[in-house]
Formats: sequence, structure tokens, C-alpha cells
Amino acid sequence: MKYSLIKSELKGIYVPETVFEYLHDANGNDLKVIMHVIKTENADPLKLSSELNISHSAANSSLLFWADKGLIMCEEEPEKTAKKKSVLTSEIVATLSSDPGVKALVKNLQLIFSSSLNEKYTNKFLALYLEESIPVDVILQISQHHVNIGIDNPSYVIKVIRSWHSKLGLNSGSAVDEYLALCEKREKVYKQVCEIFGISSDKLKSSEKKIIDRWKENFNMTMEMVKESYIRAGSNASIPYCNGILKSWAQKGYTSTKDLDSVITNITESRRNIDSHSENVKPARKVPTLDD
Repeated sequence: MKYSLIKSELKGIYVPETVFEYLHDANGNDLKVIMHVIKTENADPLKLSSELNISHSAANSSLLFWADKGLIMCEEEPEKTAKKKSVLTSEIVATLSSDPGVKALVKNLQLIFSSSLNEKYTNKFLALYLEESIPVDVILQISQHHVNIGIDNPSYVIKVIRSWHSKLGLNSGSAVDEYLALCEKREKVYKQVCEIFGISSDKLKSSEKKIIDRWKENFNMTMEMVKESYIRAGSNASIPYCNGILKSWAQKGYTSTKDLDSVITNITESRRNIDSHSENVKPARKVPTLDD
């Protein structure tokens, strides 16, 4: 809502009769708000809440009260297509000082990013919490993780927070912990696979990482099975080619080399039984001929 005072033609500070008519209906905040608006001719609820030390909702409620009585002009603000101007951090903190989330963010973000975090980026982090409803612990834990691994670019970290929250559904600190633990396990698996294939881990493509993730998380394959697939692939050995082998094994229920050994043993036994049966079968008796 956007509010403005309906001005009187009289000069000086003039208190409309309407204020006195509704003294009994108005509460303390209502009177403070209307008197302040009359004096300053400013009906912005954000500034009123800061200057009068009342909540934003209380300022808004009082303005609506006097709008209903004909003293305040009330109109819907048109939707803005242009980029919104960031509110100063000091104004946000002053307005929402009762919100512990804002306090926690401002305090801890400064500790995490130190001097690299200016007012512009602080506002953007606050917007993640205030406008996109991303929990404070999610914002802080993802920020701390990236700074720990040497990524302290606030703009990049903000993009990651937004992506992890919307695409991965990370809505709590514990969910972030679980995902980071999974990422750590994956990195160890990538390193082991690269050793088997004789490639550098920093050369591993994102598409190849997704394939490797499936080997452990979907196919439940051991590293011995990955190595076995590499050996059997021979000159065709590559991550996509071995994925076909491992997928086939997974569909047959083979998840370890013991399973493969068991299959080979069964096949060998079957062949031995066939050969043994062939040896025990007596040849058909020869029918005498005239030549005998």
C-alpha cells in the first residue's frame, strides 16, 4: 500500500477535526502515527515504524485506520517491472530489529565473509530470508562451507544458496549437513574411479560424475565391480561404456565380484555335467553287415 496525507489549505500545523472525533476509537499507535504524518507530511509505513519505534504492521494498521476515516489517501501500488532498489541495511535492521533471524544473519555473515561483505551483498543475503523464505541456518551453513573451501565470492554463494534451496529442496541445516556429507563421499568415489581408469580427477566431466553417482547410489556397486567392468571392457574401457556393463549386472542382481564368481562357477559346473554325461553315454551297438 502507498499512503499520503490529504493536505489542508490552512498554514501551520493543523489537526483535522476528524482526529478529535475518533479519539475514543483510536489507540496509542493510531494517534502517534497521525500526528507524526500531519507534522512531517510523510506517510511511508517503513519510515514511520523506524522513527516512531513501532512495528511495520502497527504503522500499516494505523494508516489503514485513518484512511477509513478519510484522512489518509490509500491506493494500491502498481507492480514494478524494473529492478527494485535495495533498502539500506540500516533501515532493514531498524525496521525488523525484533526479528532474530535478521540479527543472526547480519552478525554471522560479517563473521563468515569478514571485510569482503559490503552493504549491497548484505541486503541480498537478507532478501533470501525476507523475500524468498530461505531459513537462516541454510544461508549461513552454505555460506560457511563455500568460504571454508576457498570460495568467498558473495554473489556466487547467493546463487548457490538459491539453487540448492529450490532445486535440491534443502530447507534446514540438517538437510544441508546431509547433502555436504554426500558430496564428500562422492568426491572420494570420483578419486577411486579416476585411479582405476587412469585419468585425472580434475578432468572428470559433470556428466561422468552423474554416471558414477548412479553406480554407488542406484546400482549399489562395489569398487571391485567397477574395476572388473573396466577389465572386461578392454580397449573400449570408458565411463559410459562401463556404465552399460554395470547397469546390466545391476539388472541381473550382481552387485559384487562374488556374484560374478558364483555365476562363472555355475556355468562351469553345468558344462562339466554336460561333458560327463556325454562320456557316460555308450555308443549305439553296431549292426553286423555282410562285410563283417
